[in-house]
Amino acid sequence: MSSTILVMDDDLLVLESLEDYLMRAGYTVVTASSAREAVGQARETPCDVALLDMKMPEMDGFQVAAMLRQLQPDLRVIMFTGYASLETEARAAQLDFYEYLPKSNWYDLLLPTIKRVLAEPEPRLPKQRPVDLEKAAAQYTDEGKWELSAMALEQAARIAEFTHDWKNAATLYSQAFEHMQRARGLSVEAQRLRELAECAQHIAAEEATDSP
Repeated sequence: MSSTILVMDDDLLVLESLEDYLMRAGYTVVTASSAREAVGQARETPCDVALLDMKMPEMDGFQVAAMLRQLQPDLRVIMFTGYASLETEARAAQLDFYEYLPKSNWYDLLLPTIKRVLAEPEPRLPKQRPVDLEKAAAQYTDEGKWELSAMALEQAARIAEFTHDWKNAATLYSQAFEHMQRARGLSVEAQRLRELAECAQHIAAEEATDSP
């Protein structure tokens, strides 16, 4: 008997794509385009995993997850988002969700994540990310979460800027650009990081020229 996955997303094209993708992978899929539908599905159908879009019109994925767990306490939650941030990933960890996935490179991560979630007797979360942002970025990279790695590197670069370590800031912004490009292609976010890297490189070069 195949495992059942509840998928919630307010974007109907995304919802249909995920349903087709997961069904072709051999899973039974129930879908919901709203929080109300997700709760209704959970009342009627026992599910093994809930794949929840974080940003929804009525309430966010965190609130929906809390309601679903009231109905199915053993439900394993994967938060799935096009608005990834280090802060919301930390919140997902605190709430003991099984995983937090950016949508940017979901095609590489989704099936391996679901397979692992179903196989693990206990959740891997909450994860304790390193305080050191570069170490956290390396951890995200190991997990294939390129967008979150880029965000951690950008924060580290901003700290380097604050201390006027422009050479290091340029290196960190360049790495962040490479990771964001891998996650989202030449998106606005990636181009912004490239511009920040070029600016930091320019300031570092000027400082080197001005040094006695």
